[in-house]
Amino acid sequence: MRSERHLKFVALAVFTVMVTVTAVPFSLNRSVNVLMAQSSADQAAQQRLDDILTSMRDAETAQRGFVITGNDAFLEPYDRARRTLPSALHDAKEKARTDAERATVWRITRLVELKLAELDETILLRRRAGFEAAERVVSSKRGKAYMDDLRQLVAAEDARGAARRAALRTELLARSQRSFVVDVVGTACNILALGVLLLVVLRMLRTRRAVAAQLKTQAGQLAEAVALTSRHNRELKLVAELLRAVEAVAALPDAGPVIARFMPKLLPGVAGTLFLLRDDDDNMLDRQTQWGGPSDQPLAIDIDACWALRHGARYKTADYGDPACAHYRESETDAAARLCIPLVTHDELVGMLHLEGLTAGPLQEEQERLAVTVAEQLALALGNARLRESLRRQSVLDPLTGLFNRRHFDAALKRELARSRRKNVPVSLVLVDIDHFKNVNDGYGHAVGDAVLRTIAQQLRLGIREGDIACRYGGEEMVLLLPECTAADAGMRAEAIRVALAAITPNPEGEGPERITASFGVASYPLHAQDAESLFWAADKALYRAKQHGRNRVVTGAEVT
Repeated sequence: MRSERHLKFVALAVFTVMVTVTAVPFSLNRSVNVLMAQSSADQAAQQRLDDILTSMRDAETAQRGFVITGNDAFLEPYDRARRTLPSALHDAKEKARTDAERATVWRITRLVELKLAELDETILLRRRAGFEAAERVVSSKRGKAYMDDLRQLVAAEDARGAARRAALRTELLARSQRSFVVDVVGTACNILALGVLLLVVLRMLRTRRAVAAQLKTQAGQLAEAVALTSRHNRELKLVAELLRAVEAVAALPDAGPVIARFMPKLLPGVAGTLFLLRDDDDNMLDRQTQWGGPSDQPLAIDIDACWALRHGARYKTADYGDPACAHYRESETDAAARLCIPLVTHDELVGMLHLEGLTAGPLQEEQERLAVTVAEQLALALGNARLRESLRRQSVLDPLTGLFNRRHFDAALKRELARSRRKNVPVSLVLVDIDHFKNVNDGYGHAVGDAVLRTIAQQLRLGIREGDIACRYGGEEMVLLLPECTAADAGMRAEAIRVALAAITPNPEGEGPERITASFGVASYPLHAQDAESLFWAADKALYRAKQHGRNRVVTGAEVT
């Protein structure tokens, strides 16, 4: 009787430890998701404030350019800030999560209003009273004080955000370490409890032969449970490594080889294909990668070609009588043992995981369970990777034309000049200014003007090489960066683009001017300049000469001495 009580106590202890060890990874996963969500929210809040500060800097730069020159072309960043800042400030207020954040946003809003009022005043004075009147307002340093306070507020909020994210990372590492310790201790306790259980069984064998068989069965079950726990721990470790690898990729297509390397480790003997949703088509998925010798899946499939994608849930062919997906192909594996799992994150489809050759019998359920777990985590990682890639594209692309923006151009020019110096090769710059573009906006409206800009941007992309860079520098002014291209070659390429622009319909989808032309200024390193600033101004001077001589022409800059 006493041995039976000991046996029950040990069995209960083993079961409790197993449940605890099994629950720890899932608790860790939930904690990770919560911490990642908090980190993402902090980063988004920081980005909103940084964007507001950037808009104010651009507006201030535009004001200075207008005050100095009196040219309205300098006011485009100021006008853009005037349009976008109200919605940006409202968004920051709405999404503030704490009283401290809301107070900071209100202070930033007040400073922005004061600074914009100061900008309005100087611009109005420049128009009505001239440079001296506007210069007196600027010299009062009132606007500078507003900007300094704004920078300090944003910098302080950035510092607090960085501190919060650092704390989140520390908490994440601490929780991971605690999970590891619990797993190790739990496994050791299981092994120790198993040894105690076996000793109890040996003592009971002397008096109860019948009970011995039952205890041996329990021992086998416990050993299987320990093995299952170890296997689950290994699987969780592999899944965590997979997610870290996917999170580290620079672009979404780079995730394919990473997934193909990890999936055979997670599901040995199972072949698979990964399809990802196209960026420009919500109904088509492209084959991204394959592993394990799968059947020849099509390069692209429609959503209607897969039962899993149609219904938004995994779909398995249990036997030959089940309806097959349209993308199935003949293979050496069992055609009945197939599984399609949609990859969905935040109610948005990311892709689809197609598996072949699942093991028949009870092991198939275990494989399916693991496949679903991997798919859920993989969908989240791929969704995050797609979001990061989208944010990177938005940070370097002009939203109207799809060309690179000025920020990307400045970085690319410095990079290409450094490479040209190392390799002793030329690099050319072509400034493009649309002739009389103000007449298009005034005569047809800004919607037609935007359509004309998009058409011209498309023509620029068609007229350059794959390694060249086309940017929208500001307003109707665009710039081409041509690595390893001499001034003569750049001039010929600019001339070809000029001729093509004059021959196309500026707005083929609606009203607009019948013909549009552009002026081109060309400069080359090292022929015309030795650094980035001099090269740009050499091209700008050439562009100015092109306008002076009647526009619609290409002028190459003179050598800078």
